[in-house]
Amino acid sequence: MISQDRVRQMSRLAMMESDVGQNTVKVYSYRRIDYVIVQMLKGFFMGTICFAAIMVLWLGYIWDDLNTFFADAQYTAFLVKVLKGYGIFMVIYLTICALTAVVRFNQCKRQRHLYLRYLKRLRKSYASSENPGEETD
Repeated sequence: MISQDRVRQMSRLAMMESDVGQNTVKVYSYRRIDYVIVQMLKGFFMGTICFAAIMVLWLGYIWDDLNTFFADAQYTAFLVKVLKGYGIFMVIYLTICALTAVVRFNQCKRQRHLYLRYLKRLRKSYASSENPGEETD
């Protein structure tokens, strides 16, 4: 006879393995600090690309004023402003990346514990069955 409780537990485990489980295994294979560092490195490169794209769009927007700027030749003041903006942008962006990585890691940790709890419950149900050596269909 088929145990409906076991079928429910197995289907829960299968759903967790197919959807969330794949990402959880990838995330949980790291330690928390390693995962956060990897995400911050990715964030550094992506943030730099985003900042460069924003700068290109902004320079396109002020193209007319740029000609008068180059005529005055205030390159150092402009470079200092750009570097300050880049620094502020990167600090904010990397902080958001780190917080997101910590939250994602904690969610994966909770999902892993839930998966292990369901697996343990399923294992106990097989151990406590009347005929553990006999397969049921």
